[in-house]
Amino acid sequence: MYYSEIPTKLDRKSMTKDAWVKARTQELYDMLPLTTLEERNAHTEIRDEIIEINYAFFGYVAKEAYVTDPLVTFEDKLQSALTNFCQMWAKYKFTPKYRADLSFAVFFRPRLLECIKREFNTIKYSLRRTICIKAGKQLGKPWTEVTKDDIPNVSLPYQEMQVLEAIFNSQYDTPFEDSENKLKSSIQEFSCPNNLDKIYTENYDKLEDLIVHEMIEQECILDDVKILKMAELYGIPFEELKKAQPIGEEKLRKNLEDSIAIQETFESDIEYNSCDESDD
Repeated sequence: MYYSEIPTKLDRKSMTKDAWVKARTQELYDMLPLTTLEERNAHTEIRDEIIEINYAFFGYVAKEAYVTDPLVTFEDKLQSALTNFCQMWAKYKFTPKYRADLSFAVFFRPRLLECIKREFNTIKYSLRRTICIKAGKQLGKPWTEVTKDDIPNVSLPYQEMQVLEAIFNSQYDTPFEDSENKLKSSIQEFSCPNNLDKIYTENYDKLEDLIVHEMIEQECILDDVKILKMAELYGIPFEELKKAQPIGEEKLRKNLEDSIAIQETFESDIEYNSCDESDD
C-alpha cells in the first residue's frame, strides 16, 4: 500500500495509475528549491518517494541496457541505475542550467543507460568509443551502431584492428550468440508493464520530438554545431540525436503539410459557404 507523508493536491482516486505516477513525479520535483543542487539534494524524503513510485522505470532502463560483460546480471544493472540516479536526481527541472520542460524519462533514460554501460562494459568506454568512431566513419554509420559483423569491412592500423576485434570477440567468455540469449533470458526475469513508454513520457515522448521542438524554436534546420550544443545541454549522446534528426525533420515536414492542407480546406469551406449565402 502506497503511503506518503508529503502532501499532495492530486486526486489520486480520479486518475489512472499512469497519469498519477507522471503527475506525482512532477509535483514532487516542483517542491524542490531552485537555489542550489546541494540544497535540493538534502531533500532525501522527496528523492526516496520519487524512486518508490518510479521503480518500474529503473527496471525498464536496466532491461534496455546492453553491456558487454556476460557475467553482469539484470540485478547488477538495476542497482547501477538506482545508484547513479541518486547522484543526479536533483538536476531534473533545475533551472536555468537544465531544461525544465523534458519528461522524467527523456531526461534520465539516456544518462542512466550511459552510466550503466560505462560501469559494466569490459572494454573501457573511452577506448571503445574512439575506435568505433574511426570504424563508423569508414562504414558511414554512427559509432554506436558498429557491430561484430562490420569488422571485415574496416581497415585500421594493426593495433587498432586488434582493439576492435577485442571489443566484439575476446571480451566474451561465451560465444556472442550465447551471450545474447543469456541477456534475453535475464530480461524475461523482470516483467515490466507493456505501457511503460506511455507512463514515462510527458512533453517529448521521443528524441525526434525534441528535435522538432528545437527546429521550431530556432526556426531552422539543425546543423551539427546545433546538435552538438543540444548533446551538451541535455547530456544525450550526439550520435543518438543525429539518428533522430531525419525522423524529426520528416515529422515536422508532415505536420507543416497537414497544417497547410487543413488551412486550405478551411479557406475553401469559407469561400463555398460565402457563395451559398450570396446565391440566397
